[in-house]
Formats: sequence, structure tokens, C-alpha cells
Amino acid sequence: MSEKSVKEKSLNLSKENKIKFNLSSLIRIKDLYQLFEEEIQDDDYDYAQRFKNGSTQLTEFSDYVLNNVFSSELNFSDIERFNTLDRLAPEDDEYSSYQAAIAVNIVLIATNIIKIVKGEEAKIKSTIDYTLDVINNLKSEEFFTNNPDGDDEESEEYLEQFYDEEISAEDRLLDTIDNISQNDFIAFNEENIIN
Repeated sequence: MSEKSVKEKSLNLSKENKIKFNLSSLIRIKDLYQLFEEEIQDDDYDYAQRFKNGSTQLTEFSDYVLNNVFSSELNFSDIERFNTLDRLAPEDDEYSSYQAAIAVNIVLIATNIIKIVKGEEAKIKSTIDYTLDVINNLKSEEFFTNNPDGDDEESEEYLEQFYDEEISAEDRLLDTIDNISQNDFIAFNEENIIN
């Protein structure tokens, strides 16, 4: 299964299934926000304070959506209190590390859920791109930390296996998303966690 075919498959999802797809991506990567929190833990700049409980806010949001998307239709008034999640994404002039890039992508996926609930346009292919970018940042850092003399070609080969795993997981989710139970959804996310 290719990235392109998964993106094409995602085009015709219902609103509810778009929320579930984004939620799955968020649940599977949200814990990586802690990498950014660890990076800035000693920063006492005023602007750094808004990031320091980001993973808690992301977990509260994903738990809320998970507990409601399977039982009722979400509407904007249900998630209005989470409108400030976009503030958890650091700007380039604040932080530019790989951890910050991961944090930005996580927040973009969370805000995609809010956009979908509001009825605004939010493309699933963007969520796929954000998720793959998280993998790229995380696994590139891992590769070059473990192989300081490695080159870009070796890094690409290393990354491909993780991209393939993710695309395969997304394809399986798309095949079952119409009828997936909450318990199966939770199990899927646990089995396909990105770390």
C-alpha cells in the first residue's frame, strides 16, 4: 500500500470517520509532545510556560473526543473549550529543534479535529503528512544519534521501514473505520503507537 493510495482512500470519509482517523493519529503520537516539554523544562521565559503542560492538555482533548465520538455526534459547543490548543505549537522563532517540530505536527493534528467538528475544511492527507513528518523527525534523530557517521541514503533506508509501517497501519484503519468499535479502536491505537 502506497502513501498515495491511502490518501486517495481517505478522501470519501464521513465527518465522524475523519474525526476518528485524526484522533487515531493524535492518540498514537501525542505522548511524543513530552520530548518537547523535556527540552524546555528549564526555560523560564514567559512564552515557554504555555507549553509546559501541553501533553496533559492534549490527553484531556483526545480522551474527551474518544469518549464522545463513538457515542454521539460531536459539535462545536462540545469542544469549544479546547480552542486554545493551537497555542501549544511553538513558533520557529521560539524553538526550532526536532522536538519542537514534532510538537507542532501533533498540535496540527489536534486542531484538524477541531476544524472537522466545526465543519471547516481539514484534509486527512494533511494528517497523514503531519504523522509522517513526526516519524521523519523522530527516527532521523534516532538514526543519526546511533550512527553518527551514517549518510542520508542510509537514513532514508532506515526511515522507509517506519513510513511503510505507518502507511500500512493507516490502510488497515481505513478498511475498518466504518464499523470499528471503541474497544477495537483503542486496541488498534495501542498496537500502532509511534515511539
